[in-house]
Amino acid sequence: MCITGATTTNKHNTEEEETSSSVLFECLAIKEHNLLYCSRQTDMYRCIVRSVCSGGKVCPGFVPPHTLSPSWMLRNTTEERHHRLAEQRWQCSVRCMSSAAKRKRSLHSAFPVLEQPLQPIQQHVYDANLQNSNACHKKSVLLSLALIHLVDFPHSIQKVSVVCGSCTAGGAYIPTMAEETVMVHRIGTIFLGGPPLVKAATGEEVTPEDLGGATLHAEVSGCVDHFSWDEKEAYECTRNIVSTLNFLLPEEEEEDEERMRKKKAEEEPLYSSEELLGLAPKSYNYSLDVKMVVSRLTDGSRFQEFKARYGTTLITGFAKIHGNLVGIVANNGELSYQAALKGSQFVQLCDQRDIPLLFLQNTVPSAALTLTTTQAEMNTNRLKAQGSMMSAVACASVPKITVVIGGCHGADSYAMCGRAFDPNFLFLWPNARVSMTAPGHAASLPCPDSEAEEEEELEEEEKKKQEDRLNKRLDEESSAFFSSGRLWDDGVILPQDTRKVLRDCLDIIKQQQYQLTTERVRSALLRV
Repeated sequence: MCITGATTTNKHNTEEEETSSSVLFECLAIKEHNLLYCSRQTDMYRCIVRSVCSGGKVCPGFVPPHTLSPSWMLRNTTEERHHRLAEQRWQCSVRCMSSAAKRKRSLHSAFPVLEQPLQPIQQHVYDANLQNSNACHKKSVLLSLALIHLVDFPHSIQKVSVVCGSCTAGGAYIPTMAEETVMVHRIGTIFLGGPPLVKAATGEEVTPEDLGGATLHAEVSGCVDHFSWDEKEAYECTRNIVSTLNFLLPEEEEEDEERMRKKKAEEEPLYSSEELLGLAPKSYNYSLDVKMVVSRLTDGSRFQEFKARYGTTLITGFAKIHGNLVGIVANNGELSYQAALKGSQFVQLCDQRDIPLLFLQNTVPSAALTLTTTQAEMNTNRLKAQGSMMSAVACASVPKITVVIGGCHGADSYAMCGRAFDPNFLFLWPNARVSMTAPGHAASLPCPDSEAEEEEELEEEEKKKQEDRLNKRLDEESSAFFSSGRLWDDGVILPQDTRKVLRDCLDIIKQQQYQLTTERVRSALLRV
C-alpha cells in the first residue's frame, strides 16, 4: 500500500510539475514575445515620427498588426497563418525604413595608425631640412609684394612685364597695367587690334612695328618704360628693375676681404665730385646734360633710368647714394606735357616702394608766350600734366630732398617739389636762383590792371627803365644767399659737397624706422 500510494503520489506530482513547467514556459514565451513586440512597436513609432517630421506620409505597412494572443488561444490555423504573414510584412517595412535612415550616416573609419616618431639617427637629416626650409620660407615671404610678369595675368601686387611677343586685344592691358614694362625691339608689339583688323576696318595697310612696336610705345605713347634691342638686354634690364623694388634679401655668405675692398672702391663715383663746380650752370643757357651731375653723385656712377626715351626733358630713375636707394627726378629742359606725365608716374612708383625722392631742380626762367591756338592747346595739356605731377608730389608720403642746382622759377618749380611743397630737406648751390621769373625776363610778368591803361601812354624809354629796375630787384632777391639768409631753406651747400650732404640727410631719414607708428595710406598707381 505504501509503495503503491507512493507511486501514485509521485505520478501525480510529475503531472503537476509538467503542467507547471508548461505554464512557466508559456509565460516566458508570452513575456519574450511581448517584449519583442514592444521593441518593434517602438521602432515603428520612431519611423512614423521621422516620416511625419520630414513632411512625408505614413505608409500603411507601418500600421501594427492586431494585438497578439497567447499561443494557446490561437486555435484557428488559418487565422494564425494570416497573423504571421501580416507580422512579416510589418517587420519588412520597419527594416526597410530603418536601413534607409541609417544609409545617411557616415561609416566609422578604422584606418591603421602610422606610428613614425623621429629617431635619433635621423636628427641630422631633419636639422638640415629644417634649415633649408626656413631659408626658403624667408625668400618666399620677401618675394611674395613682387612678380616678374612675362605677360600672363595681373595681380594686386607689384608687377614687372617683359613684352617679348605680341600682345593683342585683352592681352594689351597686361603690360600697360604693370608698374614697369620692358619691350623688345622688332619682336614685341602692343595693340588692341592688329594689322589684319586695321585692314578690314579702314583699308589701311600698316606694319606691326608701326602700329604698336617698341619704338612707338617707348617714345610716343609712353605705354612702356624701357626699350631693349634684344631679349638678353631686356632680362638684364628686368634684373635692374627688381633691384629697385626695395627688398632686403636674406644675408648671404660673408665675402672675402679682397672682394669687400673692391666693392667699397666701386661705391665712389667714377668721376671726381670737384667737377660739379664746372657743371653748376651760370644761367639756364649754360646748362649741360643733367646726367653729368647725376653720374658724379651716385655710387659707381650707376643709374637705372626710367622711361629714357619718353619726355626726355625730365630725367627719372633709380640710383644709390652711399648704399641708400633713391629715386632721382632732374630737370633737363622744359617740363613738357610728356615729361610731366612721366614725372607723375615715377613719383607714384617711388611712393609705392618706399623709396626717398631726390629732386635736382633747374627749371625754365619764364613760361613761353601763347601766341597761336596750337600753342594754347599745347600749354593747356602741359598745365594739366603738371597739375597731375604736383598732385603726385603733394600726396607722396616718402621723404623728399630738393637741391636747386640752377634755377627755381615759375610753375615748374611746384612740380619739382620747390619751397612751397615743403620738402624734408631743401638746399641750394651758390649759383642757384629762386623767383617766379628769372632776372632779365621781367617783361614776361603781367602788370596790375590799374596800371594797364597808363602803360600804353608811357614812352618806350620809361617802360625800359621800369623793366631794368625790376630785373635789378630780381637779381638781388633771387640769390641763394637772400633766401637762405631768411631761413627759407636749409642752407647753401657747395656742389662738391652735395654727395656728403645727401648721405647725412639719408641717414637722418633712416631714423624713421625706429618710430613706433610707421603705417601710412598708399595711393593707387596711375600710369601715363
